[in-house]
Amino acid sequence: MFKKITALLLAIAVFTGCVGISEVASAKEFKTQSSPVVDSKNKVELKSNKEKRVAPIVARIIVSAAGYAVKKLGKKVADDVWPVVKRKLDDLLEKAEDISIKGPGGGERVFAIFDKNKEIFRLDAKLLKKPDGYYLWVHYHITPDMSEHHDIAEIYMGKNKPAGW
Repeated sequence: MFKKITALLLAIAVFTGCVGISEVASAKEFKTQSSPVVDSKNKVELKSNKEKRVAPIVARIIVSAAGYAVKKLGKKVADDVWPVVKRKLDDLLEKAEDISIKGPGGGERVFAIFDKNKEIFRLDAKLLKKPDGYYLWVHYHITPDMSEHHDIAEIYMGKNKPAGW
């Protein structure tokens, strides 16, 4: 729960402009302070060391993923797509042990997330030319079958080919 809250707060801060993506994603190390938690019986307990260690890593992955989405797709498209991606990442990152992220590639990839150097999630965007104009087909791949496409959206981009595609 602590990991999800931390990641969500950072992602919200980035998307509302309170914190720049580059400031968060490029930070060398996040430090968490040992904060006591008071339960219903007023007993004080400290959060586990693992929880304090993992939450900042998950938060950095979420913020980096958000940054890559904005960079490759643009803010408007990323805002439409992000809620679906965020739900998938929350479930996936909760189970991950040794996570890392890779940004946009030369092709469709917006970002890919790895656990123990094995790809577990990839967000892709492909530009499609149809008779009425260009569309951006946004989809993801997730373990166990990384070859299967899971559609998120097909977004009309206009009659002219968008810059950068």
